[in-house]
Order: sequence, then structure tokens, then C-alpha cells
Amino acid sequence: MALPLDPLSPRLPVEQPFTPALAARAGIGRAVLDRLHREGRVRRLLRGVYLDATVPVTRPVRARALALVVGSQHVVVGLTAAWLHGVELPSRDPHAPLAVEVRARGYSGHDLESVEGVRTTTALRTALDLGRQLAPERAIVALDGLLGLGVFPHTALMAELPRFTGQQGIGQLRELAALADGRADGAAESVLRLHWLRGRLPTPTPGLRVHGVRLALGLDTHRFGAVVAGPQSDAGLAALSAQGWRVVVLGGERVLRSDPTYLVEHLEREFHLHLLEQVG
Repeated sequence: MALPLDPLSPRLPVEQPFTPALAARAGIGRAVLDRLHREGRVRRLLRGVYLDATVPVTRPVRARALALVVGSQHVVVGLTAAWLHGVELPSRDPHAPLAVEVRARGYSGHDLESVEGVRTTTALRTALDLGRQLAPERAIVALDGLLGLGVFPHTALMAELPRFTGQQGIGQLRELAALADGRADGAAESVLRLHWLRGRLPTPTPGLRVHGVRLALGLDTHRFGAVVAGPQSDAGLAALSAQGWRVVVLGGERVLRSDPTYLVEHLEREFHLHLLEQVG
């Protein structure tokens, strides 16, 4: 467990994000700050912005961090806007700080909002942007995550699609917006559902609960499903197996990093074996 910073520097408002310059004025030089970061006592929220590791990273905290590096004339967009709204996408380097994406113009008033004084694209507009701009696997994670915030309905997402007719990425956005589902719990579940739907498998229910066990994806009528390895208990999965269920357990990293073709073939094989056992 990380130790709080306040005994080290009472002059630093450690419940708030801070820059190296603010830390230096409070008596924490760059060498000390780097050491605190290596020790896990501070985290880097953004490039050049730090936070006491014991402080929860809430939406207001993220906004205050951005306010330290974003000018009032700029609009926070893209992955940075998603992060501000509370949706983080997996990174190839989990230790690398988030790059700040901003634009000065190009958005109409209803696409924008202010969070603690920081101008940003709304969750809906951010979803529409990322659904066009990112690779499909990352785009569905963004769409699911932003939809899962509950600040806009799926119908609103679909209603906005005609605005982007003719723009780059609109074909992908149409496809993924139709598939977006806020019931996904994390990036691996979103990517798993995308690959599942592209295979020769019936359409599943995301987040299906069966006798207290939550499945990432489930087919109730076929008693078949998949989970991303996590908090579900072995006893719960064993109980489902005793009731005729086949549940494929997949590691999150495997879902995110595996060849999609291999993953889909694995699911299809498990499903067809299950059907043969049922009739057999």
C-alpha cells in the first residue's frame, strides 16, 4: 500500500494533481519526485502531471490534472476525452503517461461540455469520434465503455450516425455502433464479444447471470458461455457445469493479444463439442 505524501511535504496540496514545478516550489525536486514515482508513492496521470498514489482518480481529479496543461482555448478530444469521462483503453505500455489530445475548433456547441472548467467533447461525441478513428478492437472498447457510463442511450448513438456520412471511418462506426453494449465489464469483454459476433455462433447476452455467476457472454438456451478470468469462483463455475453448462474461461490478456482467428475458432470448437455432448 502506498504511503501518503503529506508527511513529506505539508506545503504540497497532495489531494490535488501537481506538476514538477509545483512540487519544486514545495521542496520536492525532480530527483526526489522521480524516486517517489519509482517507489509507487506518486502516479503520473498525464505527461508532466502527478498525483499522490493514495488519492482516488475521480472525474474532478482528472479534470484538474488536465487544467494544469490545457489552455482555455482548447477542447480535450479523443482518448484524452474518454479518460476524462472515466473510460481508459488498454495501452501497449501501461507505464506510459497518457498523451493529451486537444483541438482548438471543429465542434458545435452541443458536442461540448465543461468539466471543472475544462472544455471537452461530450461522452456521446467522444464515442462517435473514437468509433471512427481507432482500430476496431479498441473502438468497440471505447464505445462500450462510454455507453456504459449511462449518460446517453444507445438510440442517441445511432441517431447521430447520419451526421458523419461520407467521413473517414463511417462504415466502421455504423457497424460497431450497432454492436455497442454498455453491459461489457472491461476491455477484454468488449473485444471478446466483437470476435464472438464475427464467428459462427449464436448472438450472446452480455453480462448474463446464471445462479449467481456472471458470464461475460452467455447463451441461456444452449447453456454455453464464456468468462474472462476474474472474480467468479471455481465453485460457481463447477455448479454451472453440474447443471449442463459449458463455460469457456479465458484470460484477459489472451483475449486482448491473441490472434482473433484462433480465438474465434476456439470458441466455435467448444460450442460445437458442447452441442454434440447435448445430443449424444
